[in-house]
This record gives sequence, structure tokens and C-alpha cells, in this order.
Amino acid sequence: MLRLWQKFYYRMRYFSHLFNIPKNNGLSKLKTKKPRKKRCKVCGDVFQPERPLTPCCSIKCAIELTRRQNDQKQKKVKTVKRKELMTRSQWYSKLQILVNQYVRWRDRDQPCCTCGTTNQHIKYDAGHFHTTGARPELRFELTNIHKQCSQKCNVYGSGMRKEYQTFIIDKYGMDHFEWLESNDHKSLKEQFPTWQDIEDEMKRYRQLLRDVGIKPSI
Repeated sequence: MLRLWQKFYYRMRYFSHLFNIPKNNGLSKLKTKKPRKKRCKVCGDVFQPERPLTPCCSIKCAIELTRRQNDQKQKKVKTVKRKELMTRSQWYSKLQILVNQYVRWRDRDQPCCTCGTTNQHIKYDAGHFHTTGARPELRFELTNIHKQCSQKCNVYGSGMRKEYQTFIIDKYGMDHFEWLESNDHKSLKEQFPTWQDIEDEMKRYRQLLRDVGIKPSI
């Protein structure tokens, strides 16, 4: 057994001489580099961290950062709770604002769909052919909503249904008009099972408006 250890010892000495391996058991002391300087996430001062993942320059700043993170978490929880307490009617009203804003942009160069006026000094609405009360399932159907002058047609003219019908047939064809008239439409609950689905649709319309350079109303 002793001879085996002696052979091993002399072989190690031979290889250490051959490959210039240090004599301290073949291991050299590792030189650790100091982490790069970084900017404190609280006060903004540049500091030398002891560890790479240290975010703050002092204990005081670390406590402040923790407080801010906790406040953000609580704010998110409150926001989710507030959204959960909103009724479907409130969610639909918010979505309708964005849909109407998009329709007004889409039809910005078009005349009133029922009387044909192009007067730039009057107010225009996003008028529904089938009203939201009569046919709620078509509330957000874009082919059911068009630019319409506010006072003459949409308000005092009660939507001008006969003229609106003619407009839809001319624009989309009789087949589409019959589809709008049919009952072959999903209910709003089927279209948006949860409030998250309505929120996703709102995000989609917000992005559509931003893509064309329009700031969303909400």
C-alpha cells in the first residue's frame, strides 16, 4: 500500500513539472472580480455593490425599495378587486366608448350614413342600426355601427331606420342585412364569458387606435 502511494506521489510530481501545475495540491487560488458599479434603484447614486444582484447602495434605500414593491403589490391587488366588483353593464359601457371612437375614426371621411350630410360643423355619433337595448348581441358588431349625424338622424330621427336599412343593403349586400336581422348571433355573455375577456377586447381596440395615431379615450 505504501508503494502505491509513493508511485502516485512521484507521478504527480512528474506531471506537475511537465504541465507547470502549481504545487498547492494542483489548485490555484481563484481571483474573484468585483461586481461592476451600478446605479441605486432608489436614490440613483452610483455605488460599488458587494454582490452582483445588490439593487441598493444602503440599508436605508433597501428598506425604501421593499416598501415601494409592497405598495405596488397592494395596488395591483386593489385594482383586480375593483375590476371584479364592476358589473357587466359598466364593462360594456367602457368597451362601447372605445368601439365608438374607432368607428368615428373609421368613417371620418364618410358622410352621415342616413342623410348623407358632410357638414363639418355638426356633431356626429357612432349610430347603431339595431339599438343596444333591442339587440344587445349586436352592440359591438362593427357593421351595425356607422357614422351618423347626432341631432337630425340619431336623436330626433330615432336612428332613421328606413334610410339606415337602405345604407346597409347598399354597402354590405342583402345577405349581410338578412344576417343582421336573423337570430344567429351569440349573446354578449357567450361573446365575453368573463370580465377579463371584455378587458382584452378593450386592449385590442386601444391598440387599434394607437396604431393609427389616435389616443384612446379611456
